[in-house]
Amino acid sequence: MGTSLKANSTRRAHASAGFTAVILCLNLGLLNHSATADTRTQDEATSQVQLNRLAALGGTGIAVHWAGFKYFDRAWYQGERGNSIRWLRDWSGDTYLHMDKGGHFMGGMFFSRSMAHAFAWTGFGPRTAASLGAAASWAVLFEVEMRDAYFADWGFSIPDFLANTAGASVPLIHTLWPSTQAVGFKFSYWPSPLYLDHDKRLAAGQPNTQYVIDDYQGMTFWLTFAVERALPSRLQAQWPDWLGLAVGYTARGMHGANVKSRGREREFAELPSARPEILLSLDYNATYLPSGGWMWENFKKQLNWLHFPAPAVRVYPDLRFCLLYQ
Repeated sequence: MGTSLKANSTRRAHASAGFTAVILCLNLGLLNHSATADTRTQDEATSQVQLNRLAALGGTGIAVHWAGFKYFDRAWYQGERGNSIRWLRDWSGDTYLHMDKGGHFMGGMFFSRSMAHAFAWTGFGPRTAASLGAAASWAVLFEVEMRDAYFADWGFSIPDFLANTAGASVPLIHTLWPSTQAVGFKFSYWPSPLYLDHDKRLAAGQPNTQYVIDDYQGMTFWLTFAVERALPSRLQAQWPDWLGLAVGYTARGMHGANVKSRGREREFAELPSARPEILLSLDYNATYLPSGGWMWENFKKQLNWLHFPAPAVRVYPDLRFCLLYQ
């Protein structure tokens, strides 16, 4: 029961961090359109910070941070608070089969890249902006973990912290070593029956998920490869620029939100344990869509966080072909 309570509270706390990051990024969305032009025309030697833009960015960040955490302090952080850090080494993944770590990773990466664009808009050069973006993402997510750390039902999750750190580092690595941009990360989601049929399943005592953010059975996390960059120069012209490959990770047979889905302590002992699945799929690069104005160009970049439906082959735990995996 204690594990279930911890999982529930931690998921809520981390959802809070995700929503705070999204709100901040939305506030900065109108700023990002000029950041692309800045990063193309400036280098570290010629970059010049515009203090008025930096002040606007700082003011917006402080205001959203204060409002967001003020709300979440009232909504979630009301449990018993301890005097020391409660360390959690939840490596087993029995609840979500590590799917939640994918959420931490992608959240850290999204926040880091969005903040890097915002810092570039203020006038920082690409490397400095990426460094500041990674630091800002890491700091906010670290703050969430530290808030969790002192509550009796929650704790500081070391695996979650490492996933946050890895995700926040990706945009910086892509900036420092541009060749690494051939490898990317994407996300796809299709609501699972656990979420769509929540009320009916709850009444029948079956596995269910009330909130979208906990519907990990409907999520797939993708590692993508830009094939053209890896081909010999004589073959690059033969491969479509927009077409790549992707390796996906998902899980099936979940026992619901915030309960163990596998092992002897799983929630529904009469049901088999949930299992991970690995897929190979085609991948489409949305940035190669037809050109347009700054709003359309920025929208294409946001689309590129998503892995669109494509033919796929499940290679684990068994072989299965899917004409259109969503």
